[in-house]
Amino acid sequence: ELRREGREQGLEQGLEQGREQGREQGREQGLEQGLADKRALVVRLAERRFGSGTAERLRRILAASGSELVDEAADAVVDCDTGDKLLARTANGPV
Repeated sequence: ELRREGREQGLEQGLEQGREQGREQGREQGLEQGLADKRALVVRLAERRFGSGTAERLRRILAASGSELVDEAADAVVDCDTGDKLLARTANGPV
């Protein structure tokens, strides 16, 4: 009887740990996907405003960047009047 209770308790603990790991992994994947979507939107806006050459260069700059630089690039798309200014401001990183 004690062995059975121990197995059941161990199984329950294992299930709870698995659920927690799954939730954490889901949160991380959601954040990564959200950042990828935000990068794609900023590049799309840059392409509409400054053309495909600028957009492709911006895509490379943002490829492995964090959220702060992507936010800076989004602001720069609105604030800058040329693609060169956008790229220079974004290449220098967040201020």
